[in-house]
Amino acid sequence: MTYKSVSDPINPQEVWLLLDSLTFGGIETHVLELARGIAFYKVPLRVILLTRFNEPSAIIAKLEKHNIPYSYLHTLLDNENHHSLVKQTLELRKAIAQLKPIAVHAHGYKASIVSKLAVKTTTQQTKQISTYHAGEVPKGKVRLYDWLDRYSSLLSDQSLCVSPEIQARLPVKSLFLNNFVSTQGSKQSEGKQIAFVGRLSVEKGPDRFLDLAEQHPDESFYLYGDGPLREGLQDRKVTNAEFLGFQKNMSQCWENIGLLVISSRYEGLPMTALEAMARGIPVLTLNIGALERLIDHGHNGWIADSTEELALLLDEWLNSTESERETLAENAKETIESQFSTEAVVPQILPLYGVVD
Repeated sequence: MTYKSVSDPINPQEVWLLLDSLTFGGIETHVLELARGIAFYKVPLRVILLTRFNEPSAIIAKLEKHNIPYSYLHTLLDNENHHSLVKQTLELRKAIAQLKPIAVHAHGYKASIVSKLAVKTTTQQTKQISTYHAGEVPKGKVRLYDWLDRYSSLLSDQSLCVSPEIQARLPVKSLFLNNFVSTQGSKQSEGKQIAFVGRLSVEKGPDRFLDLAEQHPDESFYLYGDGPLREGLQDRKVTNAEFLGFQKNMSQCWENIGLLVISSRYEGLPMTALEAMARGIPVLTLNIGALERLIDHGHNGWIADSTEELALLLDEWLNSTESERETLAENAKETIESQFSTEAVVPQILPLYGVVD
């Protein structure tokens, strides 16, 4: 495995997108789209991965595909790989002092805490920005980190949130920004599948998706993703539900999907919804997070206030005509292009880094 931090020179005044990442999920999707958007506007950038694990972070292959520079933190100054928060903070502090990025934009609680401590203890004029993604209230050790992250938001130059619920949990004034996706190369889906796309975990509500399958035994349901609930869900033996597992390349799967169902208990503004709608796939969702900002009920998708209503609205989609589905698809695509695309959102972010036209 080659690392661009070895071969690519680090430009002065780069924007650093910082995260701690091994697998590929919502935060990684957001960072990838943000990196592509920054590159589109020809602003120097680099994705910085806090920790080098035993296997390469899943985001690396996607960064390489789009020619996005990246580095593991320890390679910036050719030092040892550290896993502890304290040592990573010191490492990042030294890197900022020597390499002088214009801004460090952190994603995820660990990257956010490390970057705030590192940036604010240097003499550089580097801006520190944190985006808050998690809609659920965490448990255990992560709950402490979440608390530290939220209450250290006082140190940030700017805090960004992807939903009003997340925004309400911060003790400082923050900026709500739409999540976004690139619409370039998004092929129109002609698929018919009723699909769940996401981690098979409690907060994502795959159990509710299986409930829908049980209530509609004559239809087929498809789950894309893996997670801790998979074995228990499969033990339910819902015969019209197919578990397709984690997909390294979802772009090849979207073309099979006709309706995306979001049955989550907690959300911000899920990237899966944006990715689906960019391909003309309407979304049927519970009323959570910032989804009401995305979905215009009956125009580009549906919002249900309960799981009972979710089942009724699924019936509405199943009974809709081909013409009605085509109209929904066009409306979904137009919504993304006008409000939730790279071109619509990234120009709002660049000034926060100190980038001016």
